[in-house]
Amino acid sequence: KNTTLSFTIVTGASANHFCELQSWLYYMSETLKELRKEYKPRIIVYDLGMVEYQKKILNLLENKGGYFNEIHEFNFDKYPKFWDVNENRGEYAWKPGIIKEVSMKYPGIIIWLDSGSFLSKGFFAMIEELLIQYNGFISPKSSGKLLEWTHPGVFKYFKQDIKDYINKNHDNCNGAAIIFDTNKTQYLIDQWYECALVKECIAPEDSSRENHRQDQAILTYLVINDNRLCNYHKSFFGLKTHMDDQCARNIYYYDKLHGEFYWPSSEDLEEINRLKEEYTDHVIYDIWSEGALETLLSSFIEHSLSKHEQIEAGEK
Repeated sequence: KNTTLSFTIVTGASANHFCELQSWLYYMSETLKELRKEYKPRIIVYDLGMVEYQKKILNLLENKGGYFNEIHEFNFDKYPKFWDVNENRGEYAWKPGIIKEVSMKYPGIIIWLDSGSFLSKGFFAMIEELLIQYNGFISPKSSGKLLEWTHPGVFKYFKQDIKDYINKNHDNCNGAAIIFDTNKTQYLIDQWYECALVKECIAPEDSSRENHRQDQAILTYLVINDNRLCNYHKSFFGLKTHMDDQCARNIYYYDKLHGEFYWPSSEDLEEINRLKEEYTDHVIYDIWSEGALETLLSSFIEHSLSKHEQIEAGEK
């Protein structure tokens, strides 16, 4: 029944980003249902290390409403050890790895979105025209320039003189939203992937998040070498990034509207609370533990108030 799916959207998440993933699936469901049938995409989710209760929720979502078409547990064993998402976030090398895997199975239009990134309905409706206009590759700009967020070790690895890039110091591409038409740009995916297999290439010695943007830096470097630019602001493409802090609110109101479909077992609750203790700087969605719902609702109110204060401050 999936033979008419016209393009592929892929995302991935580990246990500490599951709230974002669930919120993203809800957003995509609402956004895509308004598209004409010929624009219906295939949605693929990659499991980068989820825990049991999260897999249970995904299973329910897949069977309940077809929120996505495929889920794959990413096979880290197939790839270099440094890709381990628990060590320096795997240097984000798994991202080109996932996109390469998908391009082999489903050539054509492939959209990578981080689970905290939302694209507008208008973008999906125009995707074919936009990819013709941009010759098979789209990524909005993100903050900073190539030389600001690319470690000198990258140029050394490619045997390039960094000085040659002073006049090509263009905007960074956006690793949160990348669109390929593999009929035109499979070679970019291949080059990106080949680099991701080598630590000295994607994450040179002495590089860190302070001075280098791993997957995004390499993509920007390759794109500039290919005489392309990532020079449009994300709003031009209807892209919103870093929607992570709104995931709990989105899930809560969506489930209220569409009906609760999941209730945790006592084992699930233990797992939820273990994650909350382990990932204090991430949102772990919970309305079931004692006092959790009250805490969540009061955080919505605080969020609304701070937004209101920001708006008022802006008006002054």
